Amino acid sequence: MNRFSQLLAVAALATFFASQARLNSQENRAAAKTPTELLAALRASNAELLLKQQKTLQKLEEMKLQADQLRILAKRS
Repeated sequence: MNRFSQLLAVAALATFFASQARLNSQENRAAAKTPTELLAALRASNAELLLKQQKTLQKLEEMKLQADQLRILAKRS
């Protein structure tokens, strides 16, 4: 390893350890300390995900309907 690579590696490690950013695994542990809290957090995130999926599905169904209507109109002309 040349001198520049060593300095770069040391700077990267120093930046990593000096940063105050929390990792995802640390956030999960800090957010829910008991199994009951963890379960409640998981249920809430699952409910949000299901809502997003329902909205996406609705948009896709609307797009399919519009595409079908365009196909019908294209066949007529």
